[in-house]
Amino acid sequence: MKVKGILLTIISAIIFGFTPALASITYGLGNNSLSMTFYRNFFAIPFLFLILKYKKIPLKINIKEVKDIFILSLIGVVLTTALLYSSYSYIGIGAATTLHFLYPMFVALACMFIFKEQLGRGKIISLILALVGVAFFMDLKSNGNMIGAIMALISGLTYGFYILWIDKRNLIKMNPYKLSFYVVTFSSVEMLIGNIFGGYIKLNLPIKAYILIIFCSVLASVVGIVLFQMGISIIGSTSAAIFSLFEPITSVVTGVIIFDENINLQKLLGCIIIFISITYLAVNKGEKNTEVVE
Repeated sequence: MKVKGILLTIISAIIFGFTPALASITYGLGNNSLSMTFYRNFFAIPFLFLILKYKKIPLKINIKEVKDIFILSLIGVVLTTALLYSSYSYIGIGAATTLHFLYPMFVALACMFIFKEQLGRGKIISLILALVGVAFFMDLKSNGNMIGAIMALISGLTYGFYILWIDKRNLIKMNPYKLSFYVVTFSSVEMLIGNIFGGYIKLNLPIKAYILIIFCSVLASVVGIVLFQMGISIIGSTSAAIFSLFEPITSVVTGVIIFDENINLQKLLGCIIIFISITYLAVNKGEKNTEVVE
């Protein structure tokens, strides 16, 4: 397991754990979750285009890549973000986070039963510890709404699909900036169509909201996505899913720093257990990596 892949995945997880706080601030300024999903992808397009031009990376892709990226963006990005952001309106963030972060289990199960991969002892132990840690984030007082719970759970399934689709459809071989450019472009078009028909898009927002949206877009849809895709290409889908569990830890820290939220013993224990599971996986170098990473 390579240190570079681990670090890239962890940094992307920290970014993804921080940006929802920025998104939530824009909601108070008139934005909403579905509009935010569109803007997060749309504003990333020019930044990624300029990067591709600067690095002289050709934009040409074949028909197979177009189909794969369309499916990836629709299921892995649009559905994941829209469902997770929307679930916050029905259940507490703690409960939604818990259900969403069951995706490492979905990835591992898919690798074992669909792709017939053998997970080593270290990954199995790390996965179990991580799931125990995630359980400590559950807000039992806010999990009564079935609609929100289903949304958060499906967002975990679709995010697990995102991780596996990049790995197993060989999209990891594509330049990460190029892949990200097409992912955000396809996602923007898909969300724009959905927002127009649904009437969710918000145009008349204050300057402060647009500044936060652009900042969030660059962090999540440019830097975060590129780093995560690079991490998957190095360490594989299952390991990337486990190391991305730094995201809920970051969310807790962000809540304390930005919103002055109180961190209770339950969440603190969850952070510690997740950190132990990730550390165990990182130092378990003696285990043979049985994931197929092409």
